[in-house]
Amino acid sequence: MPTDEVLRRGRDGTTVDLVFEEGGGSWPAAVLLVLRILGVLFVVGLAFLPAAILVVSVAVVLGATFAGMVTVCAVLWVTVPLLLWPFGAVAELRSVRRVQFTPAGAPAELRFVRGARPGAWGPISGLRRVQLDESVEEPYEGDPAPAVRTLTLTVVTSTGGEGPHSAPKGTDADALHRSLEDLLGPAGVAVVRRTERRVRKKPPVRAGGGWVYGGSGSANSGGGFSGGG
Repeated sequence: MPTDEVLRRGRDGTTVDLVFEEGGGSWPAAVLLVLRILGVLFVVGLAFLPAAILVVSVAVVLGATFAGMVTVCAVLWVTVPLLLWPFGAVAELRSVRRVQFTPAGAPAELRFVRGARPGAWGPISGLRRVQLDESVEEPYEGDPAPAVRTLTLTVVTSTGGEGPHSAPKGTDADALHRSLEDLLGPAGVAVVRRTERRVRKKPPVRAGGGWVYGGSGSANSGGGFSGGG
């Protein structure tokens, strides 16, 4: 994943944006987010439909009327998403989508852009550090599968912080680290990188000779944290 997908110029060219998730920052985008949450809840309701059918069947066997149980399940299926929807919508509208730095060449201010609207600009001196945490699961000897890398970003300010947020799969951690240092280093903001490496656990062998996958190894199975600079 190119670095400019995560750290890139803003639409007006006056900012550099550290992007956690696309969208946000305007009310049209906020409406789309709210509708997306409603759609997700509808899909979740469909996922529980088999369980509802089972409940109705058992209740009918125990003596309840079929029509009555279907009515109860239908009411619950409609009511629960409607009750949960406002909480999900508020969480989406308040979630941070990106951090903007301005001016683009030598940032002096920053602000957090949320799902509904941007926050207020604040001095860059309030930014304590940007942290990149990389996790690398390396293949065991003879494992044909490639290494798996994940990267999260955390922005720490004097009043708290934001994150961790997962970077898109395939993001070049080295390039992103260098770009953040070039952008924020002159302002005295630290860009900290930590890397945790572990070796993927080799699956045990069945008595009959087949492979049984036992999942990933723990951090103690090989490697640990290493600092980046």
